Formats: sequence, structure tokens, C-alpha cells
Amino acid sequence: MQRLFLKGLGITLLLNLLVKPATIFLVDIRMQNVLGANDYGLFQVMLDFTFLFSMILDMGMTNFMTRLIAQYPHMIQKYSNRLFTMRLVLVLAYCLLSLGMFALLQFIVPTKISMDWLWILLVLIIHQINIISVNYVRAYTGGLLKFGLDALLSVIERSVYFVLGCLLLYGHFIEPITLPLFITVFVTSSSLSLVAAILIYVRLVAFPKLHWNTVFFRSIFRQSYPYAILVILMMLTIRMSTVLLGSLSPDDQVKQQVAYYVQSFRLLDACWMFGVLFGSILLPVFSRVLKEKTSTTGIMTSALNLLVAGGLLMIAFTVGLKEIIFNMLYKDVSYYSYNSWIFLSMTFVPMCFTIVFGTLLTANKSMRKLNQIALLGLITMVVLNFLLVPSLGAVGSAIALFSSQLTIGVLQYWEVRYNMKHRLARFTWTKLALLSVGLGSILFVELTTVISPLTFILLLGAVWIILVVGLKIIDIQSMLALIAKKESPEKIQ
Repeated sequence: MQRLFLKGLGITLLLNLLVKPATIFLVDIRMQNVLGANDYGLFQVMLDFTFLFSMILDMGMTNFMTRLIAQYPHMIQKYSNRLFTMRLVLVLAYCLLSLGMFALLQFIVPTKISMDWLWILLVLIIHQINIISVNYVRAYTGGLLKFGLDALLSVIERSVYFVLGCLLLYGHFIEPITLPLFITVFVTSSSLSLVAAILIYVRLVAFPKLHWNTVFFRSIFRQSYPYAILVILMMLTIRMSTVLLGSLSPDDQVKQQVAYYVQSFRLLDACWMFGVLFGSILLPVFSRVLKEKTSTTGIMTSALNLLVAGGLLMIAFTVGLKEIIFNMLYKDVSYYSYNSWIFLSMTFVPMCFTIVFGTLLTANKSMRKLNQIALLGLITMVVLNFLLVPSLGAVGSAIALFSSQLTIGVLQYWEVRYNMKHRLARFTWTKLALLSVGLGSILFVELTTVISPLTFILLLGAVWIILVVGLKIIDIQSMLALIAKKESPEKIQ
């Protein structure tokens, strides 16, 4: 099973590394510079607003079905049409709730929310429906351990967006580039990815048909709602920061503070995209391992080492060169951009804990504990935003997000280690601590002395390679041997 995890991860990372970094740096960041802080800040606020209730589109069915299909593949035909019908009802509920909340906020705080933004909300609601529907199809590809198809679905939307965005930005066919034009490209990309997902769904399952069954809907809701609550809480913890930042900042600084925060958050989001890829593969693998009652130590340790070792290198590199990176990427940067990134970059490490330990707890159906931990994290984030944003602006939101994710990650590890009794390999934390000290030392030298960026990069890279290889944090030889090893079909079915 560890071999299957590594091969699936390799395929997924390869495709995403080819597409997503190019999209972020050649399209997303360039588009923000072209549109300006005000227009792009408005787009980001409305996009995050559509995230607030997006879990209604899913109600936990994606994670529930991924775990179920991984353990009982023969259940696909039994549930598919009834789940399709249930999803149509959820789409209607999501649209009504999102539009209702927008109207309510416009009535309560008319100076913060304008009815002129309604058209943006309507189009981005369509985008959310497209994205969540694609993720639902990925429950089938992931649950069946078809990681090639799953990897393809994970990059289609970004690939189309990259092509259309490059044509718009560098083809100079239409000038000037306006916010409505950008949003059209944005939503067209997700719509085409949905078409591809439907074709894959039809191939794997069947053409969807309406099948109303009230008893079934109630049964699925009872089983899946804890998953829905978890995803809603986690999404609010991560995505609600821009909404709170916009609400708590002074009126004349709302769009600027959101734009500065988004500059940093986009880089974290890029790293988080790759982390989520681990989670999408780990959930069906952990589910199968727990059903077969075999050890999770190898898979859990490999995943944590890969994520955290890469994350620590990213933190040291980007914090050490933050001024150079932000000045190269953005036109309008400030103190808020640089210092927000310091805390947001560190946020990636506790996020890695959630990807590994939270996914294992999900596969174990420990939903009550996960929801309690997520609620505590959300409360921490909201309270700290209210305390810090009025004085620190975007930096305060970054601190709040880091603190909430650290709380969640540590508590999830505690649950895995001391309640589930699942252990990492010996000395895992010691090795990662030594790597942190080594990279932190190089970063300290760069921040307190005058060395060239090239010297810093070479030193940082050399220390990382020496420690990762020397301490066998990432045992490349063993991984290659495991991937090359032949495994009988019976063991992976």
C-alpha cells in the first residue's frame, strides 16, 4: 500500500508541478498587477464569500464516498443516481443561501457591501458549483485508486485557465483587461473542467439519472453530515480571514489591506494546493489500510517527512528573500505584504500536520474529535482577528491564521498518537527538529549579515540536502526500491 501511495503521489505531483506554479506566477500574479489592488481585492473578497457556504454543495459526500468506495468498491452503482439527485437539491440550497446572506449583509452593512457586486457573486457561484462537482467526481477516481485519472482531473481547470489567461495577458487581443473579462475567463475554465469530469464519471459509473429516495437521503445525511461540518469549519478557518479583514479594517483601507494579505496568501495557497494532493491520495490509502488492519507507520511517516521537509525549505527560502520575491511579483507591495508572509509561510507546517493526521482521523471516522478541534481552531482565528486586525491589519490576520492552524495540527497529532495509538517511525520529530535548526541558522545568517542572494540560496540548498539525505528524512533509495518492486494484484485490490 505504501508503494501505491508513492506511485500515485508521483503522478499527481508531476502533473501539478507542470501546471500550477506556471499558472500562479504567469497568470494569477500578473492578472492582479494588471487589474490593480482595488479590482482584484474586490474579486478576492467575493470569491472568498462564495467559499463560506460552498460545503452545502457537498455536505461531506466527497470524503464520505472516497472512504466508502476505497473500502467497498462494489457500492458505486447502488448510490450513484440517488446521490446525483441529492446534489441537485444541494445546488439549489447553496444558491439561495448565498444570495440571501449577500442581501442580508447589504442591508446590515451597506457601506461595506454594494449591490453593484451582485453580478460578480452570481458568476462566482457558478464557479463554485463547477469546482465542487469536479471534486465529487474525484471521490470516485480516488476511491477506486485510479490516481492517473484523479491527477488529470486535478489539473484540467488550471490548465485551461493558464491557456486562456496567457492569451488574454500576452496575446494583446483585447485591451484594456477589465474585471468582467477576467472573471469570464476564470469561470469558463472551471466550466470546461466540469465537462471533462462528467465524461470521466460516465465512463466509470454510468450516465446520471434522477432517482428520488427520501429515506436514502436521510440516511446519507446522517452518515455524511459530520464530514460536512468538518470541511465547513476548516474552510471557514482558512478562508474567512479576508472577510474579517475587510470588515475590521478602517473604511479607507479595506481593499488595500485585503490586497496585501492576498499577495501573501496566494503563495501559501499555492503550497496548500500541493498539500491537498497528498490528502486526496492519503484518504483512500488510509481507509484501505485501516480496513485491512495493517500498520500506518510507514505511510504516515513518509507523508509527513515529504511535506514538512519541503515546507521548511520553502519557509527559509521565501522569508530570507521576501523583499526580492514580492518586489519581483507585485507592483504595489508594502510592510504588510512582507510581514504577512512571514507568518503565513510558517502556517504551512501545521497545515501539513492536518493533511497527515487529520486525514488519518477522517479515515478512522473520528469525526466528533475532528469537529471539536476544528471548532476550537475557528474560534481562535476569529478572536485573534478581532484583537489584532484593527492595529496590525493584514499582519494581524496572518498571525491569527498561523495560531489557529497550529492549534488544530497539534491537537490532531495528539489524538492520533495517544487515542488511536498510531505512531510515527522512531526519531521522526528529532530529525525534523534538526532540519529546522539547520535551515533556521542559515536564515538567521542571511537576515543579520550581508551575503548575496546566490550565496544564501547555495548554502540553504546544501544544508537541506545534507540533512535530509544524511538523516534519511527522505530515504530516496528506499522509495525508489519500493516503487520498482512488483506487487501482486491481489494485494492492492
